[in-house]
Amino acid sequence: MGIKTIFNKKTVLPNYDFSVKYWPIVTQEVEKEIGTLEIKESTIVQGLLKKCFFKLCKVFEDKISEQKKVTFFICCQYLHEDSIELWQLQTQGKTLGINEEDFASSRRTLKIILEQSTKLELIGTPSFIDELKQNADEYVEIIEELLYLGAWCHILSEYIARSQLFPNSIGLKIEDSELVILTYQPYPELFGFIFKDMPKHNSHVALSDSINLFKDLVKDNFNISYDYLSSFIVQQINRPIYRFSLSMIEPHIQKITHESPGDKNFIRSFYLGLTVRKDNCLSVEKCFYNNQDLNRHIYRPILELIVDGKIYNIIGYNKWLESFTTLTTNCFPFGLYPDEWKEFPEIKNFIQKIDNTHDKILQDPIINILDKNKLYHEIDIESFIQDNGTNINIKNTVGDIDILFFDKKYRIIYICECKHNRSRFDMNNWRRDYANFKDKYEKQLDRKVLWATQNKKVIESHFKNKFTNTFNESLDDYDIRGIFIINAPTIYMYNGKYRAFTIYDVEKLVTTGYIDIKFNFTSESTGKSYMIQHPYFDDIDNKFNFL
Repeated sequence: MGIKTIFNKKTVLPNYDFSVKYWPIVTQEVEKEIGTLEIKESTIVQGLLKKCFFKLCKVFEDKISEQKKVTFFICCQYLHEDSIELWQLQTQGKTLGINEEDFASSRRTLKIILEQSTKLELIGTPSFIDELKQNADEYVEIIEELLYLGAWCHILSEYIARSQLFPNSIGLKIEDSELVILTYQPYPELFGFIFKDMPKHNSHVALSDSINLFKDLVKDNFNISYDYLSSFIVQQINRPIYRFSLSMIEPHIQKITHESPGDKNFIRSFYLGLTVRKDNCLSVEKCFYNNQDLNRHIYRPILELIVDGKIYNIIGYNKWLESFTTLTTNCFPFGLYPDEWKEFPEIKNFIQKIDNTHDKILQDPIINILDKNKLYHEIDIESFIQDNGTNINIKNTVGDIDILFFDKKYRIIYICECKHNRSRFDMNNWRRDYANFKDKYEKQLDRKVLWATQNKKVIESHFKNKFTNTFNESLDDYDIRGIFIINAPTIYMYNGKYRAFTIYDVEKLVTTGYIDIKFNFTSESTGKSYMIQHPYFDDIDNKFNFL
């Protein structure tokens, strides 16, 4: 397969020819326990998949550990830098002409390879360029092999999470002396629909601009500009040759602390909070499972390597920008930031403020949609105005209502709970979201829906007093409908007690109406036809108990 050039950028994808070498390893792990049986019991399936996962993680780790030349990891860094630019083109609607799932897997795995390099004792060379040219073909083949292993570690972790969420969906068997992972009908069609549907919502995700607020915080509280702190990476724009070399950040830190009036303790902590080191690098298994851990390379653009007994760094320009984008949009608004920064109360207070107000970032575009469609609504309702001039307080009983709006055409009162959930991209993290919605958020919305159902007259009185000259609806025959409004797509959308709508969905809901997709399925074993509808997975469990 080798290197592919796309828009003048280089990429390497997993080479599945390596299945001849590695798939027998996982087959043996399963075959020695199940023989020729087909296994459907979810706990056994998960246990066997975990054995396969840990086995391949160990092979993956050992393969990385065999790489002693630092130029191998410089090669990986170069590919990762180009992958960021290719990903940015994807977000602009460009088609790369390659398998997008393989490309996404390659990007994830390159990060893990680079992280694991911080644990190794590496060997340098007088000329990085010469050694890279000399070993380019060998390096590319090793990377293809590692990307294959990484792809299957990701795939296995996904299958484990699917089986945990939907116990009847996954099975195992040995067929023609080879492990086969089964996805039972009707799950394949449903999973396919979900993974095609989710990207439709991403362009409507509301993002925080906390990067600018963070820059102001650094300047105002620590007397140094963010641009000065990050000035060293600009040289990669002016001199691209730096992409094929190592750097040493310590002299830069010493220079800044000596020349600037900035808080010296903060300056050092700033860089420590952005560095993957031997002592904070996660295990390979945790890199795959906990891919949003704050010690991951996605949030820490600086890699600390030991080369010929000395400390050097790899710091990519594109990676620096990517890390700060993900930190400020998908961490700060959720109260998450590097441990090394937690000694500074100014940063703690800043993060708390962002965390406490980030639901507004989701609320504002919803309000714009309701205003545009001239729908009566209220936000952050803590009490309801009544005719006698008194207020009925709900904040201390059922809790405030984030958004309440009316659909006069269909005579529905929507009770909306806003959840500015983090953007997530794999089943493991969606599983965590799902647990939060099922165990916690549904109960919150239950209380508010029940209260609204029992107090339509209270709601009616409030809106007549609020909009004295225009609101004259009787709400007696209105239905009460609870919904979640969420920022980023998540698996709960497809199997919740309540509908969970993104901004993309709300626009459809209040204009053309929201219509659930339904699926017709005919059982291969009985020939009987079924209609599968929302909540899809619960409906499958109810109708296909023969599985």
